[in-house]
This record gives sequence, C-alpha cells and structure tokens, in this order.
Amino acid sequence: MLTTPDLLAGPRGRRVLLAFAVASEHARLREGEASALVQSVFDVSFRLAEADGQAITRFGWGGPTPEYTVADVVAALGAVDLAEVTADAARDALNTSVDAAMYWQGPDGDDLLCALPEVRDALARVADHLVASPHVQAWDAPLDASDQWHLVWDGRVLPRPDLSRWRAAVRAGDEQAARERPADPTASWSGEWWSTPPHGLVVTTGTFGDAGPVGLWLVEDFSGARVVEAQRVAIDPAARVFEVAGPEDWAELCRRFPLEVTAEKRHDWYRVTGRDGRWVIPDWSAVADRFDGVRLGIGGYLRAATMAIPVDDDTASVIAGWGPGSTYWLTDVAHPHGEGVRWRFSPSDPRWVRER
Repeated sequence: MLTTPDLLAGPRGRRVLLAFAVASEHARLREGEASALVQSVFDVSFRLAEADGQAITRFGWGGPTPEYTVADVVAALGAVDLAEVTADAARDALNTSVDAAMYWQGPDGDDLLCALPEVRDALARVADHLVASPHVQAWDAPLDASDQWHLVWDGRVLPRPDLSRWRAAVRAGDEQAARERPADPTASWSGEWWSTPPHGLVVTTGTFGDAGPVGLWLVEDFSGARVVEAQRVAIDPAARVFEVAGPEDWAELCRRFPLEVTAEKRHDWYRVTGRDGRWVIPDWSAVADRFDGVRLGIGGYLRAATMAIPVDDDTASVIAGWGPGSTYWLTDVAHPHGEGVRWRFSPSDPRWVRER
C-alpha cells in the first residue's frame, strides 16, 4: 500500500506530487489568469539550480520578473484546490516525474526545491489526496502475469544478450575506468549511468487500461520514438519473479549478487546523489540462476529511484534507467505471441493513440 511517507521519500515521488498540484491549479485558472504556483516554482527552482552551479539561463519580455521565495511556493501549494484523482490525471503526473529523471547530471531546480523540508511538508497534503485514490494504489500492485506486454520501438529489435558475456564486459569496463578515469568524483566525466539488465532481453509491463501498456508512458531518458508495436506476452506459470517494491529489496539483490561498478558509475552517481564511495549493481547473470525475472513496481520506483540506496556500511547502489512497472525477463520464460497492436504518439494531445 502506498502511503504519504512513500511519496515524500524520494525525488520521483515528490515530483509526482508537484506535477499533480500544478495540473490542479491549471485546470481551475480562468483564461489569461497567471498561476501563482507555476510562477513561484519557476523562479525559486531557477535560483536554486543557479546556486547549485548549473549552467542555466532564462529570458522574457517586459519588466523584471518578481522574485519569489520558498515561503511563496509553500503558500501557493497550500492554496491549490486539488483536482479529482482520475486515472488520466494520476498517470500524467507520474509521466511528468519519470520524464524528469536524470542520472548524468545533478538534481534539477524542481528536485532541489521539492527536497527542501518546508516544501516537502507542504507536499504532504497532495500526497494524502493521492494515496486515497484507487488509481494511485494500483501503482503498488504486484505482477499480473495475465496482462503483460512487450514493446518494439520504431521497429528496432535487438539480439538477446548472453548474460555471462555482459558480466565480463561490465567487469572489464570498470577495470578500464579505474585505470583511465580520475578518482575525484567531481571530475567532468560521464559513463554508463544505468543499472538495468542489458538491452535485448524481453521487457514487459502491464497496462493503464484503455490507455495502453504502462511502458508507452513511463520511460526514463525517452528516445523520442513515435511508433510502437505492442505484443502480448505469455509468462511461464512457474516463473520465479523478484519484486522490487522499495529500496530494501534492491539492496538485497545487491548484497546477494554484487557486481562492482565504482569506477564506471563514480562521476555520474556522485552528481545525482552527492555520495562518494563504493558502488555496486546486481549481477544479472548470477540473479538469473535464482530468478527468471526482476520487476520494479511503480510503487518501488517512487520509493527508491534516483537516490543512493545503502547496501552495507561502505557500499551503495542506484536504481537508474528503469521504467516503472517493468519486468526484465532474464531467462526464456516470457514469449510474445499473437498479433501486435500499433500505437502512435499524438503530440497535439499529447497522447498515445491506438492505430490497430
């Protein structure tokens, strides 16, 4: 069950709350009326990012814009008449948060703003409102093996990877990074920031009802693809699935099946979390010996993504690059079947529209 503390715990949950509050205010504005929440969030977020050393700029027309304070943001959040939590409204707020996730640079201004204690406290009212909705509680449901869909983006089909070769490549890459990259985590360097299993595996999600597969809507670092073929997937009834419902589950995977990636991830994950230390990810080759699939539920994503997850006293990990609600099938237990369903993105709405 998703709770208010769950949605306030990490960057992705807090961004859902901010997005829902902003959408609620927009829905009630009269034509030509300015949004106090948007204006105050934009100004304070910009100045927080600027103070954090981020290379950003802004421009406008007319006289100087008013300078808002954190107290103005808190007041605006408190004044918002929160909208009904429909399936579309909940999904759109979630999509906004996922779309804002970044692992190759520091938190943006909105993430910095939402992490401030007084703003987090103001967002609690929004969290209370959302967790009372069955549409939001559905985000914490376990895998429904009868409703799983695999997506092919713009016709691109990758060969299935050999997990043992993947593990060897990760180890070799980390050893090379240790030799060639600076140990200073603040150095201007980037590498492979994601912690997902390798590309080419069957990946499935459930659906948002008639709106289509979850994987259409919730994609970190979205490529901009506009045409997707969705195919229903049959799951072996005996399949063993590890559910990541929160940071503790991810930490357990990392403790049981650790794969060292400190040198490869050091610079990116320091920028995201501010932590300097040893980093690991799950060794998916070893995980596959015990589990056929690993699923990151939407609730687990909101509780744990984009933050340092302690594994032991000197080791941590980050969930990065995972689409919420996605199951990566590590063994041959998930089989696409039947006629595919084509979806096309309509930027004017913006929505995914079923073509056939």
